[in-house]
Amino acid sequence: MSAMPRPLASALFCATLLVSVAAQAREDVTRTQDGVTITYRDASGALDTAMQEKILETFFHAYARERADFNTAAPTKAIITIDPSYDGIAYVSSDDWAKMTINPAWLVKHPGDTDLVSHEAMHIVQSYPDYGNDQAPTWLVEGIADYARDRYGVDNAAGGWALPTQIKDKQHYDTGYRVSGAFLKWADAKHPGLVKQLDAALRGGTYSPQLWTQATGETVETLWDRYVIARGGVRPANG
Repeated sequence: MSAMPRPLASALFCATLLVSVAAQAREDVTRTQDGVTITYRDASGALDTAMQEKILETFFHAYARERADFNTAAPTKAIITIDPSYDGIAYVSSDDWAKMTINPAWLVKHPGDTDLVSHEAMHIVQSYPDYGNDQAPTWLVEGIADYARDRYGVDNAAGGWALPTQIKDKQHYDTGYRVSGAFLKWADAKHPGLVKQLDAALRGGTYSPQLWTQATGETVETLWDRYVIARGGVRPANG
């Protein structure tokens, strides 16, 4: 058999490669549940369908409850994008609260951590007009999202995730994320409805530190001192 002309061989090789890539690509998946429609986008097929289903199940479970409890006007349509080029873990953009992006490498390495979706879903519910300034401090925004993950997550234990029960050196109420989430959980148990009040003020652009005093009769600093003692710590010397 005679050899194939080189240009034609190269063309066929490229065509075969394109077919192979196309075979790995995955079409968008759109689901509607509890009046909310989610489009799941994983164009590269970076996560298998089993993980896709876990992500969607977790989102619908958490989001429906978060939305009902905190903001019934939250978006009814959202997009979850699996992006291999993103090197973080996951985020929801404050430019468009209805778009969630997930790094697939994180879930490949930590397959039990799908409740990261519960945290990000709460950001969609929050939909605050500000983020990272005095009217929406980062520590409080992220603390509420971790409070929600603890409360509405499907299986946080599978991801080795839990709110801390002890306070480490140099931690403070404004440390953020789990530390702030644990403080909020304690404070809300002492003053039921506190987190909802904080959330509503953040969404309405009316938050200020004085809200803590109005809602609890104590400043956030005083509440933190009491929380430290409740967790077996010692009140700061200048407290």
